[in-house]
Amino acid sequence: MAIFSDAVEELKDLDIAYSRNTQEIYDSESIELLGETLIQRPGEKVNAPADVKLPHHVRRVPGTSEDDFYQAIERPLRTSDRLVGINHLLSEIGYKCGYSNGYFVLDQKTGMVTATQVESDDRRTIQLIKDIRDALQMCLDDLYYAQSVFADLYNLAPVGDYETVYDFGDITYNEDEDRMRWWQFVTNGKVPFWMYLVKFEGYSEKDAKEIEAAGKEANKPDEGLFGEE
Repeated sequence: MAIFSDAVEELKDLDIAYSRNTQEIYDSESIELLGETLIQRPGEKVNAPADVKLPHHVRRVPGTSEDDFYQAIERPLRTSDRLVGINHLLSEIGYKCGYSNGYFVLDQKTGMVTATQVESDDRRTIQLIKDIRDALQMCLDDLYYAQSVFADLYNLAPVGDYETVYDFGDITYNEDEDRMRWWQFVTNGKVPFWMYLVKFEGYSEKDAKEIEAAGKEANKPDEGLFGEE
């Protein structure tokens, strides 16, 4: 079932709220009303000629009795009020879809957070991801079992047991923190440098070992005249 199946009505409300907000912004342009006397050419005392071109935000008001009639109409925006309603709907939709409260917010700036903070603040979201992964794994297990049975029945592959391996990765994985931790392992002599190069720099094991060996050779202390330091 779709992840948003419990929030269909709220999604409709969000569509209406967002559409009305954008329509209000589109219609928010100020309008200026001018009487005929203000549109007359210099020296003319008759109604303004029809061929006078006005800016798109100016409207002529024919038949005005007041001299020099002018009125500006401003339409104040209620964007901030509408954003409150939109964010409320987003929060409700996110919660009904399995995410943590406030996971979806419009026009919000957030700072960088660590993996520990993410795990603490977004526990509900992490649980949702885990549930989806578990359901996917169950589905794939059933698929592999069915394929194995068909392969045995029709001699498509040698009969025998099989083993499935899943590697979804850490939900709260942070590469910068992991890189820093591994570099501490290297500097403390816990792991060889070539493992760091393979894991984080994309080198093959062979090239990484050659780089490590070259580095050790370059940093080898000089020997004295008689083979002593």
